[in-house]
Amino acid sequence: MTSPRRPGKNRQRSGSILVFALAILLGLFALARRIWVSARAGGVPNAWDIPVLDWTTVHRSEPATFLAWFFTIVGDTLGMAIVALCVIGLFSWRTRSLWPGALIAVTAAGSVVLTVVLKHTLGRARPPLDDALFPVPESYSFPSGHSLNSIAILGIIGYLSVLILRSRLARILVLCTLGCFVAGVGWSRIYLGHHWLTDVMGGLLIGGSWVVVVIVLHHFVLLRNQRTVRWLQL
Repeated sequence: MTSPRRPGKNRQRSGSILVFALAILLGLFALARRIWVSARAGGVPNAWDIPVLDWTTVHRSEPATFLAWFFTIVGDTLGMAIVALCVIGLFSWRTRSLWPGALIAVTAAGSVVLTVVLKHTLGRARPPLDDALFPVPESYSFPSGHSLNSIAILGIIGYLSVLILRSRLARILVLCTLGCFVAGVGWSRIYLGHHWLTDVMGGLLIGGSWVVVVIVLHHFVLLRNQRTVRWLQL
């Protein structure tokens, strides 16, 4: 016979999770803001951007270029949309509910809005065209939309995988694969000369912050409102 759950302990654990998540969120936001301020002021990140771009330009090769285009194409809006739809179908079938699709859709929509708003607000120019492999996007440079959207969408997919998959090995393999892919997308944007290093770093930090927000909201909505959101429950 299982022992009854103690509401006090559950609330205490939930409070700890919330504090930890908010601490991560504030830390990521502070780092992203620091990168942007330093880039605008010509500080330390500019000392990274040009050497990293020069190094990748000198060390380009045909196999690496092919791999970079692969990561960039799959990490683009259309590629991420296809990946998201496939995962939504799989997870919705696995859980027999709509909540995985709703969570991924909210995360994707928020990441796209963040990308568009921040690019137009900050208006940073892309690296020189002489260093870029065409075609080059016409939008602004900071933050990297590929990096922001990929870590947001694949991050929430990783979170859902931890909740849904029963095998610990499967969880580890999925999380490692998703992490490597996000890193590959970020690398490809620098390699192709479409973004500065600090654009990619900013995109990863902002996208990671957005994932933390979604995860916290999901956790506490389910915890506090189980009767009113049954269609979203695991």
